[in-house]
Amino acid sequence: MMKNICLGLIVAILLLSCTKESPFMISTNQIGPITKTTIVSDLEILFANDSLVDFNTANQTKNKVTGITVYEKGGKKLMRIIPEEGNPQSTIKNVKLFDDRYKTDKGIGLASTFKELYDRYSIKRIDNLLDVIVIFVEESDAYFTIDKKHLASELMFNTRDKIEVTQIPDDTPLKYFMVEW
Repeated sequence: MMKNICLGLIVAILLLSCTKESPFMISTNQIGPITKTTIVSDLEILFANDSLVDFNTANQTKNKVTGITVYEKGGKKLMRIIPEEGNPQSTIKNVKLFDDRYKTDKGIGLASTFKELYDRYSIKRIDNLLDVIVIFVEESDAYFTIDKKHLASELMFNTRDKIEVTQIPDDTPLKYFMVEW
């Protein structure tokens, strides 16, 4: 038990020391203190000063982890973490960010507009869904969601047509910001 705690602390210190200037920086392999190789059981160490809420707390399913929400001390929701598999030793599959302090290495975060995103990244594809469009970029594992209410009325209720970059107003805000490994 003591060996596991010491190993966990060493991993946490190494991960925290590798974090760029800001604990809210997102790079190719890292989201704040989380890396592609972080396992779910390390989250308590990495977010020792924050609150972790397991989706399964209400169901009391201790052996299966379907997701964890991280709240900053004071109650601000930071992120929702979805593990690769449902066990505490699995790595992170998806992170949905709620705090606008999280920004990519190119300065894009939830407070950014579509123009800022378009100016700093190459758009790989745009998926046209029911209420939102999802924008995937070339240079990152991040993807961004825009509410269709900001688009022209002929696009708002249409899921068949391909949406082009030129059809998205420059000042359109980002609704969701996610990273998937």
